[in-house]
Amino acid sequence: MPNNRAPSHDVRWEDHVPWSLRYDVLSGKGNYKTFFSLLSARLFQLFRHDEADLMNLSHFGDRIASESLGRFLRISPGVLEQQIFTFFSPKSLEDEATNRRYADPEEREVIRLTRLSNLSAANTPELLKATIIADSTKEARQEAHWRVVVAERLEVLQSILVLLPQHQRHNAMKSLVRDIRRFAAESGVLLDLRGDPPTVVPIEEPLLQKEVIDKLLPRLETKYPERAADLVKAYHDLLKGTDTNTVFGNAFKALEELARQLSGEATLELNDRQALEKCFPKLHGTIRETIIRLAGHRGDEGAHGRKGPDEYEIRYLLFSICNVALLLLEYKEHCG
Repeated sequence: MPNNRAPSHDVRWEDHVPWSLRYDVLSGKGNYKTFFSLLSARLFQLFRHDEADLMNLSHFGDRIASESLGRFLRISPGVLEQQIFTFFSPKSLEDEATNRRYADPEEREVIRLTRLSNLSAANTPELLKATIIADSTKEARQEAHWRVVVAERLEVLQSILVLLPQHQRHNAMKSLVRDIRRFAAESGVLLDLRGDPPTVVPIEEPLLQKEVIDKLLPRLETKYPERAADLVKAYHDLLKGTDTNTVFGNAFKALEELARQLSGEATLELNDRQALEKCFPKLHGTIRETIIRLAGHRGDEGAHGRKGPDEYEIRYLLFSICNVALLLLEYKEHCG
């Protein structure tokens, strides 16, 4: 995907912000092959029997292609239900990841040198070296491509969930959502469906999901989109296994920048008791102390030395940072 896409708060997305802009990290937990095997069969059933009474399945398939920004292309032969079944099948995901891996520079170099070696034996050592490099990274590259393909399939699933309420004459959505949620539970995949129309959301951390996604980020993105992006990145870095000192430091920096923007004090340090009281005079003293203690977790101040907080600790700390950010937003709205 291009890296110049509009941010998630861009109003031009209207009611369907792409999944990959909202959640750019996919949890590896669970058996996605089981999930997509069940999902492909269920979607086949939906369209095979036209459970949603869509009137024109061919047109609906074309709408999926448009809504998913081309991620679902109707290039294979057959009716829509078969195309959908094939598209979401685990074999299709694996094949597509493999095809993308073959297009990697490592693979292309092996192909290039193989052709040259047929003309000259002198290229054999270079070919051997390139082959070793390609083989040593093969598994990691396959996994990386597979995760991208999975995310793209989720984009298409989200497009179907967005389109169904617009077209259906009967309520097939409730049954479909129930089944998809059960498929995720059965396969151990940390995904859920929420809202109306249903939105695919990760459930890696329910508390962070509830507070950050449902409450904090929409408000931050309206006036402080950079701070929202910083907090999302911190959470994604946590999921990717980034050093927890770095995760906390970046998240707290975003909180401090937000406090500076809200107070108009460009040099505010959240561990400065007097400055904090001056900028937020109506904030309860206990809350100010909580913020100061939270600031103490930065770097050596947190007494972690070179070892970052444990996983359960960093989740609590991120949750606290997000709660403070939400509190400061509300303070600004009510106290000025």
